[in-house]
Amino acid sequence: MSEKEITEQPSYEMLISIFHTALHEIGVPVNGVVTAATFLKREIESGDREFVQELLQMIFSAANNLNDIFERVREVIRQENQQNFQIMETHFDFRKWLDNVLLSISALFMDKAISVVKQVTKDFPLLIYADKVYLTQIVYNLLMNALKYSAAGTVVSVTCSVGTDTFSIEIADQGAGISAAELPLIFQEYRQLSNGFKSQLGGIGLGLSIVKNLTEAMGGVITVKSEVGAGSTFTVTLPLRSGPA
Repeated sequence: MSEKEITEQPSYEMLISIFHTALHEIGVPVNGVVTAATFLKREIESGDREFVQELLQMIFSAANNLNDIFERVREVIRQENQQNFQIMETHFDFRKWLDNVLLSISALFMDKAISVVKQVTKDFPLLIYADKVYLTQIVYNLLMNALKYSAAGTVVSVTCSVGTDTFSIEIADQGAGISAAELPLIFQEYRQLSNGFKSQLGGIGLGLSIVKNLTEAMGGVITVKSEVGAGSTFTVTLPLRSGPA
């Protein structure tokens, strides 16, 4: 291998960072596929044709999102620069996109008997201009965080609203909540809450760090309100634009 080829190779630290992030990001839709497939096998045997069709749609939605994330990760690796997020904005139907995201991981919430309630305000535009793949990753990670720290039988709400020049996605749970001491630290990489849910549910503490990085790369901000024992509310606010600047 020539000296030029050696110097062009990504560093070990960069490869490890890419690997950990990619592993975390593809894990959500993969788990959605596996869980829905498990339900599907059982329902095929029981003969509930309507639920079988719903499960097939869950698998199809999760697989499509998995492919989108995989293609973006592959592009990042090709560019060998995972720190500079490449924004790829398009116009898309927000409500259809949100329905697809929720459907693709609904089996995970079903498996834990947690309900997901969605609300999109009437004045929310039909089409938005944003990076759909990164927005999917943001919502995936916030929903999985809610799932991770919520008990069976509780509710997770997804509320989408629009301002003068911004739109917001709020995800609230009725879970364990976050102490005031830990709240400033939750967006650090590999950080997990020091409560009993950690050992029960695992994870490597990348989700909220990824959410913060992607939100800021898209020109937005993320805020959180939480109280121990009363759940958490994460709000992502992003620019509302009609097209390229």
